[in-house]
Amino acid sequence: MNSAGLGAVDLLNRIEDYDPARIPTLHLCRGNYFTVAGRSPFHHLIYPVPQAAGLGIHATLDLGRRVRFGPDVEWIDRIDYSVNEARAASFYDAIRRYWPRLADGALTPDYTGIRPKLHGPGEPQPDFRIETPADHGIAGLVNLLGIESPGLTSSLPIGDYVAGFA
Repeated sequence: MNSAGLGAVDLLNRIEDYDPARIPTLHLCRGNYFTVAGRSPFHHLIYPVPQAAGLGIHATLDLGRRVRFGPDVEWIDRIDYSVNEARAASFYDAIRRYWPRLADGALTPDYTGIRPKLHGPGEPQPDFRIETPADHGIAGLVNLLGIESPGLTSSLPIGDYVAGFA
């Protein structure tokens, strides 16, 4: 089973009999998150209209009612988990569409995540891939590639499907 996320392409490159022509190009997409001090002005999650390669800068709440904004879509060439503070300006613009009273200087960097994408900047977003031995000819190998939201919400049915190949 190859469900290695960011390491899935590297793992495929290490499998001796795996056809190199089947190995997707790894495109790294960093999602920056920012927060504000104090309790959230919201009592629910906010999801704006999705944008290319992402779901838009949305507002999520933690158990302490702290709000986080993100992720954005930042294509990068190497794994780097530092928050790109220069992205704050675009966050202000996006957040003010649903929270117009967000004060200048209120955002602080929080954290990042990196999504392994099956497409690069400006390319159409394909669906995730589940490859079985029928696809690549290697007994016992199932590859889960490019699974992100909304595929992650399907993790239980995907698990049931993949378990049939064990």
